[in-house]
Amino acid sequence: MIQYEYNIESEARIMKIQQLEYVIAIAQEGSITSAAKKLYQAQPNISIALKELESEIGTQVFWRTPNGMVLTPEGENFLLKAKEIVEGMHSLEADYTNKNADTVALRIEANISTYMAAAVALWVKTFNPDDKFNIHLIEIPSNKVIDDVSNSRSDIGIIRIPSSQFELYTEQLKSRKLGYYTLNEFTMKLLLHTDNPLAKYDDIPIEELKNYTQIMHGDDEINVFGKTSINADYDDSANTRTIHVYDRGSKIAMMNILKDAYMWVSPMPRGAFEENAKIVAKDCSYANIQIRDIVIFKKSNETKPLISRFLEFLKVFVDRSFNEKN
Repeated sequence: MIQYEYNIESEARIMKIQQLEYVIAIAQEGSITSAAKKLYQAQPNISIALKELESEIGTQVFWRTPNGMVLTPEGENFLLKAKEIVEGMHSLEADYTNKNADTVALRIEANISTYMAAAVALWVKTFNPDDKFNIHLIEIPSNKVIDDVSNSRSDIGIIRIPSSQFELYTEQLKSRKLGYYTLNEFTMKLLLHTDNPLAKYDDIPIEELKNYTQIMHGDDEINVFGKTSINADYDDSANTRTIHVYDRGSKIAMMNILKDAYMWVSPMPRGAFEENAKIVAKDCSYANIQIRDIVIFKKSNETKPLISRFLEFLKVFVDRSFNEKN
């Protein structure tokens, strides 16, 4: 990232955008340790940068307490201005840095939205043969997606939440002046090999799963995932055969070998497994928690031609892939 320098309120003291980002992260996380993890930085670096910043501006931004870092009254005011500057500079950088006028450049972040890869691939297929493009599709947690879109680090985000939390999340999105709409609403399904004995069911009984191997993403905790995404009464003690896979692309390959395995997934777009007819998605009526995939974007970016084009394509893709009858 380019290092920018700023002069806040005509002060002679100069500070870097990185210092401002550190302040924002510490305020959000409540400690330097958590901020360092979030920013993938060494803790001493952030501590030193904060001390230098407070010395430069002659103001204590945080109180150091046994319960963590707490903003001082002056720090509260500084944080508001820091957020405005960081957001503005990220937006400026996104619009003008290292982007050729004839290159399609878009950064999309998603939280466990398997079909997004298919959507992006099909969208790219609509380009002309001589079009240039530089597209990033990144999978990260929902809160990080919201932060990155809000701070213009990403153009478009897709977050996945229980529908029961929709109002809670939309309040947060509104406070950050983000636009949003529900892309898809569903209950989870089971993905498995056609040779798996469970494939004989149209609606797989939940009690049958205890005899089979569950494949799940390595960062997910079974008890948390099950109770928030499948059924509030989900009993993780029944899962005695579980493989945690950190590379999502490896799951299908593993399932082709472990034919007694299964994994919980969102509905798959039609034709997702045409090249691999041995994989099938099945209903399980025990999964009764409604899940939403929500598209988020900065309201100021909604009318930008590239972003509006992709958002429109995404709506059509989801409608055709999940909502239209065969």
